[in-house]
Amino acid sequence: MPANPFDKAARYVTKMAPLAFLAWAFGVPTSEITFGGWLDTRAVPLPHEPDQIGDTVARARNFGTEEAPWAIAIEFQIEPDPMMFGRLMIYLGHLWQSLKPDPERGSRFNIGAVVVNLTGTGRASREMRWPGTPLVTHLGVVERNLVTERAATLLAGIEAGHWSRALLPWLPLMTGGDDAGIIDRWKVLAESESDRRARGTYGGLALVFAAAAGRREIWEKALEGWNVIESPVVNEWIALGKANGLAEGKAVGKAEGLMQGRIEQSRVTLLTILEAKFDSVPAEVVMAARACTDLVKLQTWTTQAATATTLVEFRTTTGL
Repeated sequence: MPANPFDKAARYVTKMAPLAFLAWAFGVPTSEITFGGWLDTRAVPLPHEPDQIGDTVARARNFGTEEAPWAIAIEFQIEPDPMMFGRLMIYLGHLWQSLKPDPERGSRFNIGAVVVNLTGTGRASREMRWPGTPLVTHLGVVERNLVTERAATLLAGIEAGHWSRALLPWLPLMTGGDDAGIIDRWKVLAESESDRRARGTYGGLALVFAAAAGRREIWEKALEGWNVIESPVVNEWIALGKANGLAEGKAVGKAEGLMQGRIEQSRVTLLTILEAKFDSVPAEVVMAARACTDLVKLQTWTTQAATATTLVEFRTTTGL
């Protein structure tokens, strides 16, 4: 099965300007990061996963320090996976065991992860402690939930020269990414890019992500006449969208059908977690889940179901 276009587009944006992406993800200036390229991790697959994340592991270093370099796994999710913590623990362990920054005996990378949720709010980090003992398990992940990021903040950072224009494709996924004034500011910044191919790429990728956010028609209208033909990936997105049954001759095709599928999958995931954790799920909770058509709400309920210790706690938190 072809990889989904959103995942491929997200990886492409990251590889287009990796230093700019890492600086934005960490919230630090680019001057604080030394990017050492992408690690070849084809021999370190994520167990039981058809889509490996081995082609987005960055070698980086905190500029000016003598500590070991970092191997940073970068993962994108169209919607948050409640099992991401466990998946990353397994994968990062494999990375630490299998990769070496140099041939020296005992040499090992520092390891870490960046998770970008294209929709919804995730919770990949965990800290587990046994009170009164030194026992602790902790995974601290840099996690960016684009639905909670403000589009105006990103634009202001780019306008001020703090962030790169290469971050523009993410904007349709952010809060305010469907506002006409925000889109006009986006166009001004994108049009100020001197590289014609890069301008086309920004437009093509923005359309891909707009579909993921249910904003395809708004962005298609705003970018009428925008030359995306110069983008080296536009034809690939179109072909990939058709292969997945998503295309209408566009990069991602009918976002409405995709959105309905994601809503139904979120319902199934929510109810599966509740049944696995609490055995019996009240009929009114099942009915509320099946009646809900708000994807963000369903994703929030799923996260709360995964973290609640009792059914009462879940129902109190969600109001179900």
